[in-house]
Amino acid sequence: MIYRRWRAICNFFRRILDRRTAMSRDFHIIKLQIDPDAIKKSPNRLRNQLVGCMHAHNELVVLNRLLMFSLNDVGEGELHDDVHGVQMWTVMQLLTGKLFETWNMLVERFLKSSPEDPAIAALTDAHKKDLAWLKDYFGIEPLKDTALRTIRDKTGFHYDKVNLDQAVGALTEQESRVYIAEHPANACYYLGSVLVFRAVFATIADRAIDTSSMSESERMAAGSTIALDNLNEANLHVHNVLYGLVAQLTEKAIGMPLEQIETASHTVIGAPKPQAIALPMFIDIGKRDDEKP
Repeated sequence: MIYRRWRAICNFFRRILDRRTAMSRDFHIIKLQIDPDAIKKSPNRLRNQLVGCMHAHNELVVLNRLLMFSLNDVGEGELHDDVHGVQMWTVMQLLTGKLFETWNMLVERFLKSSPEDPAIAALTDAHKKDLAWLKDYFGIEPLKDTALRTIRDKTGFHYDKVNLDQAVGALTEQESRVYIAEHPANACYYLGSVLVFRAVFATIADRAIDTSSMSESERMAAGSTIALDNLNEANLHVHNVLYGLVAQLTEKAIGMPLEQIETASHTVIGAPKPQAIALPMFIDIGKRDDEKP
């Protein structure tokens, strides 16, 4: 059953997050005060590169936070399990798409430059290794048919079509459920997401390994494992590269090392662990003022 696979994936991601949340509950955030005139006077290319990297990193931070929260249970039972699975996979789909689009941005704004863009040349050796992994995985021209590209293209239907024929053949009664709510925000079409993700993950497996002797469920399980491993790796390397580029571009814009600009330290007290917050499955929308009771 597809939900058992979702549950296993939740546990997989929790193990990853457990390794990354070792910091104490009280920690420091360093504020860097950037001179607005420095940004205004920066060349268009430099300013566009800097803003693009900053905004992309903000988007990824928010989506990663939502993914962490989406892994946590808020209830029990068939309804909760179905809605939880759809919600978690949807957040992962959005994160995958954003990682792919962030790579496209890096290619267009940095990697197509000839000679080599100064910000790329100035990356640390560690960040250059991160970039080398991303180049090898995603490709530049042409982009490679990776697992993350398959998710982005097949689940974003305007990019590519998804073939549901084989997924429909393995559909079970337990997966053929649709939940209709009083308010559309609480509806869940479990059937739709099951078929889409089953087809997508089976496609990923077919492209990566020999699946000729596998059942549909085995192909789906293999494909999801491949996709999640790729997502975890790409997520880490993209974050590291963006960190390095933002540092280089900011220093170039302000004309000095970051260590020399004005800073302030903020102490964050009692920040919750990712496991302490969960996205609700349902919300009480209430009634508009113009609605009859």
